[in-house]
Amino acid sequence: TEVGYDPDEYTGFAFGMGLERIAMIRHGIDDVRRFLENDLRFIRQF
Repeated sequence: TEVGYDPDEYTGFAFGMGLERIAMIRHGIDDVRRFLENDLRFIRQF
């Protein structure tokens, strides 16, 4: 494989629950991309 791991020996999956996801749930934000737009009017709310 490209990173040197044998896929027959190691399997799994990855997911993230970062601060953005927690803020989305808490504040009812429907799209994680809002955090990446660099719109200070939006970001200053947090």
